[in-house]
Amino acid sequence: MSGERLKYHQIAMLLVLMAEGVPDVPNTKLTDFYKLKFTNNKDREALVEGKLIECDKTRKPMTWSLTDAGRDRVMEEILLGVDVPSSRVLGLAFVTYLQNTRAPRIETPPLVAEASAALSAEEVETRIREAYVKVAPGAGRWASITKLRAELTGIDRDLQDAVLRTMMLAGRVDIEPVAILGDLKPEDRDAAIIIGSTPNHQFRIGA
Repeated sequence: MSGERLKYHQIAMLLVLMAEGVPDVPNTKLTDFYKLKFTNNKDREALVEGKLIECDKTRKPMTWSLTDAGRDRVMEEILLGVDVPSSRVLGLAFVTYLQNTRAPRIETPPLVAEASAALSAEEVETRIREAYVKVAPGAGRWASITKLRAELTGIDRDLQDAVLRTMMLAGRVDIEPVAILGDLKPEDRDAAIIIGSTPNHQFRIGA
């Protein structure tokens, strides 16, 4: 496979295994949770033959593990740039995951981190949904991320973003940049959630 760029689904599989961060990820998790399915099994087998992933067919269901070579290869693909169609939310979310893990993290004040740690992802999503009702002009209408942040005071910014990306991955929220960037205020730019390399300033639920 050297010398050839990986296909979208091949990159997506490597990204998913990297995001899981553990060996022996069940095949059912890839297909049922991540909706990652190969229409051409030769593409998946090429990853095995290239020693980028390993498959354990003795387990039920069979499992997949990312190799060190696979980790290095997917990072090379990211550096070269990944063409992610807008409808492919899965790939978009995991490209974002990689970019965020490579970026320097800002230390969270202890009191904020402590408060956030007490909230589960489900509770944060509930807060996001409650905030949307307050800040959106109507169901399914675009609302400002800036206004959302103001309603989520006390929840760590990283946790907000992680839950928003999970919701986006599952199709429970739409997140996009605004059409006219010149209309943005400094606080709007600061509040943006980065998807891929693009700052996004609005969201909607129930469209």
